[in-house]
Amino acid sequence: MKWMLLLGCVAGLACRMDDPCAPKASACGGDPTGLWTVMDSCRDPAYELPKPVTYFDQAATMARQPPPEPSSSDWCSYLMYDPGGGIAQFTFPHDTLSIATGTVDYDGTGTYAVKMSVVGKGSVDISGTCLTRFGVLFQCGPLDGTEAAGVRSVAEDLAAYSVTLGSPEQNIACNDDGAGGCLCTYDIASEPTGGGLSGRWSTQGALITHFADTGLVPSQGDLCVSADTMTMWGHDRTWLWDQPGLRTITLTRMTAAN
Repeated sequence: MKWMLLLGCVAGLACRMDDPCAPKASACGGDPTGLWTVMDSCRDPAYELPKPVTYFDQAATMARQPPPEPSSSDWCSYLMYDPGGGIAQFTFPHDTLSIATGTVDYDGTGTYAVKMSVVGKGSVDISGTCLTRFGVLFQCGPLDGTEAAGVRSVAEDLAAYSVTLGSPEQNIACNDDGAGGCLCTYDIASEPTGGGLSGRWSTQGALITHFADTGLVPSQGDLCVSADTMTMWGHDRTWLWDQPGLRTITLTRMTAAN
């Protein structure tokens, strides 16, 4: 019986997952008033962006009827070409983005404003079926003038489409995936807006509450201000400022010299 209990304890420890975003200290409270710049942050590794629809040309499911078997499992990432030959719609999949730079302003009147830029990398394997279903003749890499008439570059089309999104993906490169499609990689940089990035704030002990301008449910964090450093954790493992997956952030106070 003892060895079974010991085995269960060992198995429990082996299955326990470390939380890289867990607080590294206690929430000591303090006054967050001032202008701060981001030093470090941690996004929940379990966070994933909502998965887009991965199947195309599926039969509609009738009410009270079981769904039909999928007729294709190609990942098309909402790819759609317009009649003129350019890309009209596409979703760039990517890993969880990291905060590159940012500032947080808590003023003495009880309002806050967050500005940040996020970066990351992404990749997607677009099958030949996804590309040719619009009648497109394609090659993965850039055009060099030796192609047959009407051939389009997937990399160039993706780059042109990304410009229309307002925060174009960078360093888009596409190569033959060896199965008739294109494996494309890219860098992502954007500046989140909206959500809980501005509004009013209040503190109660070490708990800070953000009332977003959007009027959504308030978000809360546990904070510790020590000299010119402030660390904040999402209260009860929640997200800070309603930013998906953002669990921990460390900031330093900005002075006139900054």
